[in-house]
Amino acid sequence: MEIQNEANLSVLKNIIQITKKLENSKLDEATLEDVKLPLQELSEYLKVSQSESAIFCVIFVLQVNTYCIDLRDIINFLGISYIDSLNLKSDIDCLIEMSLIEIEQEPGRKTKKSSFVKLNFSIQSEVSEAIYENKPIVRKPIELLDIYSFIKKVSTFIELRQNEQIETTELFELIEKLENSNEHIEPISKIKQLLDIDDRTLLYEILNNHIIGFSTSMEKTLRQINQNARKRILKMNELIEKTNIMYELELITLGESRFANDFSLSLTNKSIEIFMQNDASLFIKNNKVKNLILNENIAYKELFYEPKLSKEVNFLTDSLMNEKFISLQDRLTNISLSKGVASIFYGSPGTGKTETVYQIAKATGRDILLVDISQSKSMWFGESEKRIKDIFNSYRKACNSMEIKPILFFNEADALLNKRQENSQSNVGQTENAIQNILLEEMEKFEGIMIATTNLEGNLDAAYERRFLFKIKFESPTVDVKVKIWQNKLSWLNNNFIGKLANDFSFSGGEIDNIVRKITIQEVLTGKRPESNEIYDFCKNEKVLSNNKGKFVVGYE
Repeated sequence: MEIQNEANLSVLKNIIQITKKLENSKLDEATLEDVKLPLQELSEYLKVSQSESAIFCVIFVLQVNTYCIDLRDIINFLGISYIDSLNLKSDIDCLIEMSLIEIEQEPGRKTKKSSFVKLNFSIQSEVSEAIYENKPIVRKPIELLDIYSFIKKVSTFIELRQNEQIETTELFELIEKLENSNEHIEPISKIKQLLDIDDRTLLYEILNNHIIGFSTSMEKTLRQINQNARKRILKMNELIEKTNIMYELELITLGESRFANDFSLSLTNKSIEIFMQNDASLFIKNNKVKNLILNENIAYKELFYEPKLSKEVNFLTDSLMNEKFISLQDRLTNISLSKGVASIFYGSPGTGKTETVYQIAKATGRDILLVDISQSKSMWFGESEKRIKDIFNSYRKACNSMEIKPILFFNEADALLNKRQENSQSNVGQTENAIQNILLEEMEKFEGIMIATTNLEGNLDAAYERRFLFKIKFESPTVDVKVKIWQNKLSWLNNNFIGKLANDFSFSGGEIDNIVRKITIQEVLTGKRPESNEIYDFCKNEKVLSNNKGKFVVGYE
């Protein structure tokens, strides 16, 4: 039995014999020649070269007394210099690749060593068991990673870099090797063709954080990946100024920053779909935007304008057609002009300002992000300013998550767009001024589509005039336009009677809509259309709240 046990320890005996000779040997030729036979046997057993087998022996024996070892331990054992230890890197890389040793993180161990020295190694448990039992090493088939384990592995490498156990160049080498051995993961193969290794590494970490439900701090993550301050700053500028290719490919979005450089990075839905494929729906967050009116829910409505207004509305509508709008923004950017398009519709109530916004959205295929003016102000100090910023932040997020930019719509914005108060010392006055300053600042850097409507354009601060590219005045419709509106709404009416209504009543389109609604109600209640004199009475009663400035003939039949 004893003899059998001794026979079973032949591999371990070879390792011990070799290691005893290697201690303080500096790996000189005489020592290697002295252990040539056991080293050759071990080399055949491990299926690696003799130099790699020698390093394996040292790691195996040193690990008996500790959780894991690093290159410094190997250097001290062999009695070689740090410079000579660089020759060992290829041997150690091969041992890792052959799954004989693995990189470990030793908890709580912090040193000031150079990066290669900071790597911790340990023998694979299956390999140790085989050696102790003197059995052949059964190499597990290379485990093909899925996207989840791949991303987790990358994050582990980044953690090694964060703990200063490896350099950035070594981090990139590890990730590239991992990519090369996992080319079966379709998204990885695609991303390799599109991005450099530094951008891929950042993208992988953003994806890992998204999977585990964490946000990604741009500054912190770049610091974890790259120890070179200048390269970090250059990359940070790329990301802040949105010149990085990942924006062009619609892979990431940039969040807002409360403090300098405190930006967050997020994946787009497109990016999630590329990486997660069939599981994408599990990781796409509910991006339902509050107060968003979908284009498909906007009913088409024919509107009638006098010629000058029609020309201005058509010009704006044409400018907002998506392909033209994208070209327009590119052209404006190339000549260093602001690429946002802000418009204000002003004029009397009921003249079609609001409905025109809806019909422009309908025609251009855009959704509308409707601003709830009543919710934009608060009695609490400082809260109103935050709400105004949130409006624009929400709009930017909506733009990033949608294929076509929506329209930011401030309807009846009289209560929000005001003149700044001079020398105001009251809290209310200071808050109002702060709101106006925020609005003006946001409009200055605005990159989307904004339309505001107001009945009181005289209350606007003069600074708004420059910031609104289109300023379109809506006046009460002319007689000809009113005739078209009446004909469109009530085509069954006699044309002479329609002409009479258009001439006698200075109605806006909204007021004509009111008359049509009353006629519809009577039809529903009585089952028949009202007579001409009843319709005329409806028209007379429409103006009672405004002292009826229209003309009408009492007793018309």
